[in-house]
Amino acid sequence: MCKCHTAVYRPSAGDPPRQCAGFTLLELMIAVTILVILTGIGVPSFSNFVASQRTIAAAGGFQMALWRTRSEAIRLNRDVTLSPTDADIGWESGWVANDPSDDDHALIHGDALDGVTISGGPASIIYRASGRLRGSSIAGIEFASKTTSSADKRCIGVDLSGQPTLMRTGCP
Repeated sequence: MCKCHTAVYRPSAGDPPRQCAGFTLLELMIAVTILVILTGIGVPSFSNFVASQRTIAAAGGFQMALWRTRSEAIRLNRDVTLSPTDADIGWESGWVANDPSDDDHALIHGDALDGVTISGGPASIIYRASGRLRGSSIAGIEFASKTTSSADKRCIGVDLSGQPTLMRTGCP
C-alpha cells in the first residue's frame, strides 16, 4: 500500500513527492454501476440495429442477384432463371441461377438467410436474353426481420424492363 493512503504519513520537506496509483473500491463500484446502466440502455437498441441491418443486407443481396441474373441473360443471349435453392422453403433458403447450357454450373448463388423472412414474389424469376422479364412485372418481394417487428422492412419490385427497385417501405 502506498504511504500516502495511511493516516500517519506526513511528508517532510526533504522527501520527494510520491505518486499514488490505483483507485479505491468505491470508485470501482461506481464505474461498474455506470457501465451496467449504459449497457442496459444500449443492448435493446443494438439488437434492433442488428435486425435492421440483416434485413437491409438481405434485400440488397437479392437485388444484386436480380441485377446479375439480368446481366448474365444479356451476356449469354439466353433465358436465365433465378430460383430458390429449395423450392419447398422458398427464397429464404437462398437462390441460384444456373448456366442454361450447364445445369451443374451456378452463375449466381445466394446463401440461406438468417433472421429474415421473405414474403411475396413468384416461385422463380426468368430473364429473357433481352434483359426483360418473362411474364408480368413483380409487384413486390418483402424482406422483414424475424426477431423484431419494429425493424425496417424492405421491398423489391421488378418492372417489365427487368430492372429491380429497392424500396424502404413495405410492399404496395
